[in-house]
Amino acid sequence: MLTGLGGMHLVLFKVEGNHRLPPTTLSPGDTVCVRTCNSRGEGATSCMQGFVNNLGEDGCSIIIALESRHGDPTFSKLFGKNVRIDRIQGLADALTYEKNGLQKKNPSILIVATLFGDKEDIMWLQQNNLVEWGQANLDGLIEKGKFDESQRKAIALGLNKKRPILVVQGPPGTGKTGLLKELITLAVQQDERVLVTAPTNAAVDNMVEKLSDVGLNIVRVGNPARISTTVASKSLGQIVDYKLAVFKKEFERKKSDLRKDLRLCLNDDSLAAGIRQLLKQLGKTLKKKEKDTIKEVLSSAEVVLATNTGAADPLIRRLGAFDLVIIDEAGQAIEPSCWIPILQGKRCILAGDQCQLAPVILSRKAMEGGLGISLMESASSMHEGVLTTRLTVQYRMHDAIASWASKEMYEGLLQSSPLVSSHLLVDSPLVKLTLQQFALLFSIQGAYHAGVLSSTIAVQSPYVAQVQLLRDRLDNYPEASGVEIATIDSFQGRETDAVIISMVRSNTLGAVGFLGDSRRMNVAITRARKHVAVVCDSSTICHNTFLARLLRHIRRFGRVRHAEPGSFQGPGLSTDPLLPSIN
Repeated sequence: MLTGLGGMHLVLFKVEGNHRLPPTTLSPGDTVCVRTCNSRGEGATSCMQGFVNNLGEDGCSIIIALESRHGDPTFSKLFGKNVRIDRIQGLADALTYEKNGLQKKNPSILIVATLFGDKEDIMWLQQNNLVEWGQANLDGLIEKGKFDESQRKAIALGLNKKRPILVVQGPPGTGKTGLLKELITLAVQQDERVLVTAPTNAAVDNMVEKLSDVGLNIVRVGNPARISTTVASKSLGQIVDYKLAVFKKEFERKKSDLRKDLRLCLNDDSLAAGIRQLLKQLGKTLKKKEKDTIKEVLSSAEVVLATNTGAADPLIRRLGAFDLVIIDEAGQAIEPSCWIPILQGKRCILAGDQCQLAPVILSRKAMEGGLGISLMESASSMHEGVLTTRLTVQYRMHDAIASWASKEMYEGLLQSSPLVSSHLLVDSPLVKLTLQQFALLFSIQGAYHAGVLSSTIAVQSPYVAQVQLLRDRLDNYPEASGVEIATIDSFQGRETDAVIISMVRSNTLGAVGFLGDSRRMNVAITRARKHVAVVCDSSTICHNTFLARLLRHIRRFGRVRHAEPGSFQGPGLSTDPLLPSIN
């Protein structure tokens, strides 16, 4: 045992006798885990991490650099024992990058160096011309007036091939999905192969649908049962089936003929064995043809789409490095899932909004350990904001809705496009509203009688039980047919003309539970294009300062109505449930 650089110990492990090391893909610089075990590799102790310093020329030895840790039981038990040496895949291996003299082949090395490096590391990357943070030239690439300035900036930054990572924050209604569609198209035009992922199948399928009409060769990889029928034609399974249709038809014909022959010669063992062998060979031919076709389809694809975890599929990993990895809805993805696609790309774009729903973490211990903070959120604050750009113009909401979100969530930087800043339900076709009817719009019956299409109304609640109760109650009202009732969380990424939010909470303690989660309420309010109605017990809600500001905003820019106990007619909804306005 020798002492190496940084106080690490260089430990020589050698196979007993004249035996050689088993076949291995380990190479100098690989991060490994060393454990003691029995002769069969069982009963391993806790892991001791190090890296491969050298492989012996005799083929019988390997030198591992291990950090000396006083009192570590694994370190003290290494001598004279059987050990297991396992490679640790992923992040730690990629951290030993070119600056330290290790020429690693990991395609994502600059992404990892950027996200894990400090200020000096970034300066070193810049000085050695390995990264650039500026914008690509868009002259002649984008139709004039198609995108606003913040969108053009995001596209220009995203097309810079020497920028290892870009974080695009897209607040509600700012056209993030359309921007990504354009960015992917332009990236393919500059001969880049793109991997697009998202934390949910729904988000991936949404992107597949957006890309389906731009003429790109796209392939959706994933479990067929989880892929929406609207985009199934772009799935790997259906594309392969289509390409093999003629081959499979001929295969079935040959198989049928051989089985007929087999039934005719069951008494001739020799001939029957030969036919069975032909059937077996025919099956192998089909499998090989399927394998070759899958490889052909994926290799020729310009854009491959999958969920973050689905990107671990060997079919994708065997394709080699992608030029660009785009993770949509990255603000809602847990960090470990993001690293699966990131480590398969030369550069990466994280798109989403860390001011909307965060990753869902059920374990309190995991939450305390930081798993509730998305990679997008942590990356956006790194290196003095150089990694991040923000979309600043929204094209969805009336300004009375958007101005609340801008002030509360986006530092007042979210602006409303003149195209939508003053649109109201009364502007919609077939809608005829009096002032009284407008005030009644939180009643679905009131909206119905005013001419608002039920398909343009969404009812949201943070609680599943309340959602189910509302569905049961509204089954009795024909005018509510077509109204979507769902949890706030399930509505992220979507929009509709009118939104009714049932807050549920009512108690003398002023306890609001997770209603006080600003990101969840941001999602709830900003789903609406033209109208929001909040149904709540204001005496409970006002105890939370964030929600109290929401109520003040509604009072200032909208209308407030109060309902007295008993004003509803039975367990259902009244056609006139509200008392006059209280100024």
